[in-house]
Amino acid sequence: MIVVLSQPDTKSKLEMEALSQSPSLEKKELESSFSTLPKKPQKATLQATPPVAEPVPEKSAPQTVAKAAPAVPPPTPARAWQWQPLVDDVNERLRTEIPDLGELPLLYYAVLNDDAEWISQLISHGASANEPTPGGDTPLCAAIRHMSSSSVSALIYGGADVQQPGFEKQPPIALASLRRGTDILRSLTAAGADPNTRFASPVAQAVLDRVMIKDLKHSLENDRGVTPLIACAARGDVEGAAELLRAGAKTSYCTTRYKRYPINFAATQGYLFLMRIILGRQPESEPQILVTVDLSKQRAWVTQEGQVIDTCPVSTGREGFSTPAGRYVITDKHRAWTSTLYHVSMPFFMRLNCSAIGLHSGYVTGRPASHGCIRLPYDKAKKFFSLVRVGDEVQIVH
Repeated sequence: MIVVLSQPDTKSKLEMEALSQSPSLEKKELESSFSTLPKKPQKATLQATPPVAEPVPEKSAPQTVAKAAPAVPPPTPARAWQWQPLVDDVNERLRTEIPDLGELPLLYYAVLNDDAEWISQLISHGASANEPTPGGDTPLCAAIRHMSSSSVSALIYGGADVQQPGFEKQPPIALASLRRGTDILRSLTAAGADPNTRFASPVAQAVLDRVMIKDLKHSLENDRGVTPLIACAARGDVEGAAELLRAGAKTSYCTTRYKRYPINFAATQGYLFLMRIILGRQPESEPQILVTVDLSKQRAWVTQEGQVIDTCPVSTGREGFSTPAGRYVITDKHRAWTSTLYHVSMPFFMRLNCSAIGLHSGYVTGRPASHGCIRLPYDKAKKFFSLVRVGDEVQIVH
């Protein structure tokens, strides 16, 4: 908006100049009267007031705005470990999910699970390796029954008594001889178990139920004094018998009622290789001498490393007493022997498989004539006797 200020006109200026020369009093009256006159508005152009600039906010230095961190969810409470099939070890589940054992020792439960590592841990934390169950069983006998060589070793290392029987009242080594387990037999004998320990009589039915060989089962039921070596011989366990023999088992220990030896049990089953081991041959050795008897030709010959070194005519069993064909082992030799059945002399007798038949000197007709034995001419019987050893084999063929 423009404001116009009034200015005095020319007449007024002249009057004021005239009055300026009058005495001051009059001058004052005139000025006062003049001041009362109405004033014309003056046209005065005022300079426009420059527009006031709006304050510009100062530019502050750019600030780096930190990105907001993503919201972190509250921590999930840790879940208890849970066994996963096909991922975790089965033994871990058996160790963590233990059923109610009642009065059964935890060590016995570890034996049933065949967990040798857990057995060692429990023993190292104070568990007794000989703590019996309420039924009178021991951890060692349970491990033997389950054929766990690693558990047996862990228990023996932890102080298990190798002589303490289980609920069957049988020594641990006797139980071990009823199953194939060379490592178990080795561990027991190394810890001091006697390889000549005999089965206790009577034998519990629980033990008899585990015996599959009728001859052995009959002896355990009706005979006395069966040894671990006899059990291995009856079962044809070559490795077990060899281990027992290395540990000091005696082949001269027989049953106390019927006087049967380990070789008798092996011969009954026809275990030629085992018979040779019981007779003192090394398991890795092979016989160099083989005697062959041909029933149809009524001849016999001796071969050494495949070469025939002697031959002669023979007389085998006549009708009704025929000599059975098969493969045999010479189990004993007697330079002078008298038949216990027919009470006749049989010089240079070489028994086959602990049986009643054998090779010996006798009357030879060139045809079957004996009661089952193989008769040889005296000179040939003497030579054959000097060539063959106990443990050599004889094959009788048609």
